[in-house]
Amino acid sequence: MEHSVVLGTGIFFVGIIAGFFNTIGGGGSLLVLPFLSFLGMDVALANGTNRIAIVLQCFTGAETYRRKNVLSLRIALPLAGITTLGSIVGTFLAINIDREFLNLSVAALISLMAVLLVFKPEMWEKQHETRLSKTAVFFIFFAIGIYGGFIQAGVGFFLTWGLALAAGVDLIRGNAIKMVIVGLYNIVSLAIFYRSGLVDIPVGLILAAGSMVGAVAGAKFAVAKGNSWIRWILASVVILSAVKMVFDVLS
Repeated sequence: MEHSVVLGTGIFFVGIIAGFFNTIGGGGSLLVLPFLSFLGMDVALANGTNRIAIVLQCFTGAETYRRKNVLSLRIALPLAGITTLGSIVGTFLAINIDREFLNLSVAALISLMAVLLVFKPEMWEKQHETRLSKTAVFFIFFAIGIYGGFIQAGVGFFLTWGLALAAGVDLIRGNAIKMVIVGLYNIVSLAIFYRSGLVDIPVGLILAAGSMVGAVAGAKFAVAKGNSWIRWILASVVILSAVKMVFDVLS
């Protein structure tokens, strides 16, 4: 893909938007991957290149959340380890899973999440006790890791859901933990993509620069506005993402 000032500026601003939405809920990669593909980048290369931005935006967002005293590393690090194991499997499977089937499955699942966001606010806005066994938690986050290693786009939605179910955290604290989880497992995925020649470093760094700006803005916005705002924004993004996934399959 040819690089130019105009192209770089466009990638930078897309990074800002993606970083903002990834930090307050998820779905940023659902914008980045089609954008890079529209510019002529192969989907597999776009998938790998996006990991640079994901890693840097996550650690920028996590640090911002830490400074706001809403990040629990005690919860984040063990779950990050489990998710990383799954991401290794997902990354190696990235070229073998039927994309249309995956899109429809994900669209159905996140549509259910949208319903819960709208009609079960107490699940997302308050911390609560959980009754899931350690085995169930392992399989939930291992499965999320497989999906994240495979495509990344939309994984934030599943992590937000998983954290509400398994850790009982509210949306703001869940977003902070999610930053650590996604950042750590994407280091491994990025290394695998890079070894396979599927990373455009200049594009990835431009995208990352914008994503880091968006991540800081997103984390500050989330803490300032509170769980109710984030729940409605997340529900809107989830619905739009589900519609886009179905449209991609049908078009």
